[in-house]
Amino acid sequence: MNKRIVGISIISIGFILIIGIIYVIFFHDFTGPELNTGQSTAEKETTKEPVGQGEREVLPGKIKEVKNYEIKGQEKVSGEDIDKDDLKRMASSFAERFGSYSNHSNFDNIIDLKIFMSSQMQTWADDYIEELRKKISYSDIYYGITTKSVLQEIKKYDSDVGQAEILVKTQRRESTGARENATVYYEDILIVFVKERESWKVASADWK
Repeated sequence: MNKRIVGISIISIGFILIIGIIYVIFFHDFTGPELNTGQSTAEKETTKEPVGQGEREVLPGKIKEVKNYEIKGQEKVSGEDIDKDDLKRMASSFAERFGSYSNHSNFDNIIDLKIFMSSQMQTWADDYIEELRKKISYSDIYYGITTKSVLQEIKKYDSDVGQAEILVKTQRRESTGARENATVYYEDILIVFVKERESWKVASADWK
């Protein structure tokens, strides 16, 4: 009888030890209390919120502007950050693209620039392309004009009012048939900018 009691006791003790081991392995927190590094939860967080055409990254005590890209990889900055030199570069790139055309390009020189136009000029561009498509028939014979900006001159600049005028002097090469048989001439174009929703947009582009 005593042997039976001793056996049961040994089994019970063994069972309790097994339960203790399982608890230590699966439920005990070995990491200990979190060390206080002096950095609050708010300092660890980084949020983003929209700003105009881009977005800004909000860090504790610091705001960093994240900018988009302008024509030809130039940074597209907001109306508050842009200066006269930025506008001159924008006008130069716009004039080169706007003035480069071929009868095989399906008016891509205008369509691709719509994102940089004011809403009023976008409407003009749509109407202008529709009118040209009615008048011009497709031809296998190549005809094209390539435009290169030579000089930019500021005619008007008022950041507070949101108006600017840049005169771009260009060199243009006109080709019919063989592209190497080109006629070179010089022509000016006046690029007018306006601020629309705090971003500079091209309101008109007039060849002189």
